[in-house]
Amino acid sequence: MMTTQIFRIVFEDSCLLVVEKLKPFLSQKADEGEGEGLYEFISRAKGEPLFPVHRLDRDVLGLIIFGKTKKAAEHLSEQFKNRIVEKGYEAKVWGRVREDSATLIHYLKKNPKTNYVTVYPRPTEGAKKAELVYTVIERGPSWSRLAIELKTGRSHQIRVQLAKIGHPIIGDAKYNKKENSGLEKTTIQLKSVRLSVEHPETGQMLEWKVSSQS
Repeated sequence: MMTTQIFRIVFEDSCLLVVEKLKPFLSQKADEGEGEGLYEFISRAKGEPLFPVHRLDRDVLGLIIFGKTKKAAEHLSEQFKNRIVEKGYEAKVWGRVREDSATLIHYLKKNPKTNYVTVYPRPTEGAKKAELVYTVIERGPSWSRLAIELKTGRSHQIRVQLAKIGHPIIGDAKYNKKENSGLEKTTIQLKSVRLSVEHPETGQMLEWKVSSQS
């Protein structure tokens, strides 16, 4: 399987390509033309077309899936839309999270000009419902490590929901003023570690996992 400094292939067949993103990289080329997206980079490296079906924030590492045909990509996109896809993340956050497990529900509104997401506690015009479930894996003196299951797939969802409850992700300068102070210089401690989808042709449920430490 192909491995570069940017990605490594986790699974591949005639329909699907699953990779682990190893370095910060745009998932898709930005509308502003900020450069090549991950699917374009991988497509060029492999010499074959790929079709994106979901995103990871630029600095978030881990599992991401692509369709190798337009039909497969459409099938995968429907799975994301209908919440058939299961997505698991791990995050290291500031503070000792009190509850061992909890469900977070907020309403998110993104400003497309600033790429900043605002969180609301109740339904708000223009805001979309966001839901996730977290479980504490480990607690340190001033931090906690969480396993996170997404119930919806909103932009910056995990980052803003955790920041809203007072436990921003370590390394997330966008949604944590402490990170902007220059006191902490580290990459965002959030990774996509589990992905489960229904195969577009066989209907079989497939699952992939990677280590949060890899």
